[in-house]
Amino acid sequence: MQLKFIESYICLYQERNISKSSARLYISQQGLSHQIQALESELNVILFTRSKTGVEPTHVCNLLYPYFLEMYKEYSNTMSALNDYKKKKSKSYSVAFAYGVTNSLSSDFMFDYQKQHPNINLEIEEWSQTTCIKKLLVNELDAAFLVTPLDQQQLKCTPLIEGKMLIAIHKSHPLAAEVAPIDFKRLDGESIITGVPENAIRGMMDYFCLETGIKPRAIISSSNNLHFVNSMTENIGIAPMTQTMAKRITNPEIVLLSVIIPEPGFLYYCTPLNANKCPEFAELQRYVENYFGTTPIEDLLKAQ
Repeated sequence: MQLKFIESYICLYQERNISKSSARLYISQQGLSHQIQALESELNVILFTRSKTGVEPTHVCNLLYPYFLEMYKEYSNTMSALNDYKKKKSKSYSVAFAYGVTNSLSSDFMFDYQKQHPNINLEIEEWSQTTCIKKLLVNELDAAFLVTPLDQQQLKCTPLIEGKMLIAIHKSHPLAAEVAPIDFKRLDGESIITGVPENAIRGMMDYFCLETGIKPRAIISSSNNLHFVNSMTENIGIAPMTQTMAKRITNPEIVLLSVIIPEPGFLYYCTPLNANKCPEFAELQRYVENYFGTTPIEDLLKAQ
């Protein structure tokens, strides 16, 4: 019996909705359904039935829930204790950046911390934001730098920067004559120069589009839009930019406009809810918070 199947069962039991459960678990609806079906097949029982609003637990599902919940809690606590022991013994910590974040932020400050603390081994990784969250939830990561949107009930999220969105456009684009800031909805129907869906900044953009109901046309460019924008010689499309990325625009034909986004966009330092409480790890978080609290925006990308 796989623990991930039990985790999916517990989530679906609590949410009573496949869409909400799959979003909470960061898996596809089809993947969630397959896991539940596999558990039902192994147990030889029906756990859920379809309803107008989602799913409803069967009698045997209600009967099993407290036992599975206790089993999963015990497993999670066991693995957390084991990981804490390993970390304390080795003084090794894994910290990840979501794909795309390092386009807006130099990661050198983490290597500077490593140099200042040679007795600590920092493993710096890079994953998609979804993968980072999954790894944090099962304590395979100690911390990660993630961006909006986040479910802050699942992780401990410390905001580091409240970012502003800007757009980079060629001077011939009709919006170039607008007086900033412009409303995010003005991007409806526009050609947007963006990264792949796994890019965290692209994920934030997609989230804002969903929240406002607009439908721009995405043009996939390189993983780093700065090079693309700095070589733009005609009106090709609109490139969303963070403040740090915008500081590195050198193309004189590019106009930068600030955008009113539907909700604040943050860079977060995220740890598991049951984060390692050892002094070294707490010191790392204090270092990160102090770095972002004292470093000017224009210096956050200086090493790149």
